[in-house]
Amino acid sequence: MRNNNVGSLQFVNFTEIMSRPIPTSKKEAEFALSALMEIPAQFKATMNLQLLGKRRGFPHRSVLPPPVRVYQQPSGYSAVKQTQSTGTGYVSPQKNASAPRQDSDVGDQQTCPICWSEAKNLAFGCGHQTCADCGKDLKVCPLCQRAISTRIRLY
Repeated sequence: MRNNNVGSLQFVNFTEIMSRPIPTSKKEAEFALSALMEIPAQFKATMNLQLLGKRRGFPHRSVLPPPVRVYQQPSGYSAVKQTQSTGTGYVSPQKNASAPRQDSDVGDQQTCPICWSEAKNLAFGCGHQTCADCGKDLKVCPLCQRAISTRIRLY
């Protein structure tokens, strides 16, 4: 985190992005992506400084970790990775998915939130990101349900 008078605020140059000679939807997507790119560094610094979850005047509460075990697997699931897209933009879940990632992987900000196996390399106008394979046929963002009008390939 930057050591300045404004604390943990991060800045994105709105004027510079909006003055570019590109369509408005692309400007909005670039601005959202720029703002989201500041979050991982800020989150990591917050975790390193152990600032997350500290409250004054309240009793200490332990936060439970997310579930790590799949209790019941529906019949018909196979070991084949499937990402079939329907006309609604919904991507079917990965079949025979492994249990959610363990403690060290939970904060992994670079892994696709759909398949949990590929790196994020595609950003949508809303700012959310997936891998190119999972995001190529989506009509709506699986995280916020906004219509996808812009895709930006990340390298």
